[in-house]
Amino acid sequence: MISRLREKGTVVWLESQMDDHPASSKSYLAAIPVASIKAFGNEIHIQKEEKKVIHSDPWTALKEFRDEYGDWLFGYLGYDLKNFVEDLGSDNPKLNNAPDMFFMVPGLLLEIDKNGSIDILKGELPAEIDPLRNGEEFTIRLSSRIEESEYLNLVKKAQKDIFEGDYYEVNLSHSVEFSFQGDSFSLYKAMRNAGPVPFGGYLTVDDLFICCASPERFLARNGQNVWSQPIKGTISREPGRNSTEAIEKLKSSEKERAENLMIVDLVRNDMSRVAEKNTVRVLDLFEIQSFETVHQMVSTVECRVSVGMDSIEVIKACFPMGSMTGAPKIAAMRAIEEYENYQRGVYSGALGYIKPDGDFDLNVIIRTAIIEGNSLVYPVGGAITSDSDPKAEWEETLIKARAITNILERVQKT
Repeated sequence: MISRLREKGTVVWLESQMDDHPASSKSYLAAIPVASIKAFGNEIHIQKEEKKVIHSDPWTALKEFRDEYGDWLFGYLGYDLKNFVEDLGSDNPKLNNAPDMFFMVPGLLLEIDKNGSIDILKGELPAEIDPLRNGEEFTIRLSSRIEESEYLNLVKKAQKDIFEGDYYEVNLSHSVEFSFQGDSFSLYKAMRNAGPVPFGGYLTVDDLFICCASPERFLARNGQNVWSQPIKGTISREPGRNSTEAIEKLKSSEKERAENLMIVDLVRNDMSRVAEKNTVRVLDLFEIQSFETVHQMVSTVECRVSVGMDSIEVIKACFPMGSMTGAPKIAAMRAIEEYENYQRGVYSGALGYIKPDGDFDLNVIIRTAIIEGNSLVYPVGGAITSDSDPKAEWEETLIKARAITNILERVQKT
């Protein structure tokens, strides 16, 4: 179905893949857009019956676009929208030509519950769509990535900043790069089969394909309730081995707990900008959740906002997710720009939907393959603190990259 719907334009597939996961809920398939908005910095492209280009703050443009339609929106916010939240810039080279922001109003919207029941919320499924048709196969080959020595040097530079008091924690990433041939949706399905997650997503826009296997929720709203679930703290999950020992090791790690708590405090501070007084609180501190290749430490922060609080303003106040920056947030983002050798773009942003009533659910764009032409990029990173072991931090990024390299190994063996 998705392979055929792509022929009619943009498709956004938001999939809860783990029925037993507490964050899993309904899945949505949005397609056949009736209008869309893209941002390239402050250059805004709006497609309705005709295309027009304006210059505006992308957050303001998104709010005006949503106000005009009062409809479902599906899409993503790229990391570099931070430049329109704080006094920041992005001067590193781009990985691809992805817009800094993309949302569309779907002409067709399907809602799928955990039992597989489909409810058509908007439009009609075209008669020629064959739900059984599969995509083509694919091949991926490792092309290039940062050298281990380079990453270790970045970690040491960040630790020097930390000792000098510039910030307490910073998330440093690097981009693993591959050559790619074949069908992007087949790759998405292979990623899903290799390791289900609660916040999976597949998005096509123009010549860009996003295959997301995210375990992390950035921000969600239901009425006046708003909550975030930052992940910070990771340990490898070895196939076929009892996980109890690894889970206990992660639970008792002072380093991992300290990293998680720093980000929890950051998220609390972000939420306080829009929350009603004395409503920000922490739930489920240091909960351990298990995925295919890792166990991770997750905390939940929630607040209440006023009935009239605009959802775009709520999202903007908390963007980007603190687990992808470090703390204090602005200082950490400046360090990221200095030490990383690429613009994050889609990576570290947020993918999801906004309902007509303002409720929304957005993930954190991690564990994500971003494809343009024959180029596939898969950024990975981790939190650096004063007591980080540079070698261990490098190894953690490789563990996170295993989700895509395991697929590569399986393809090469067949």
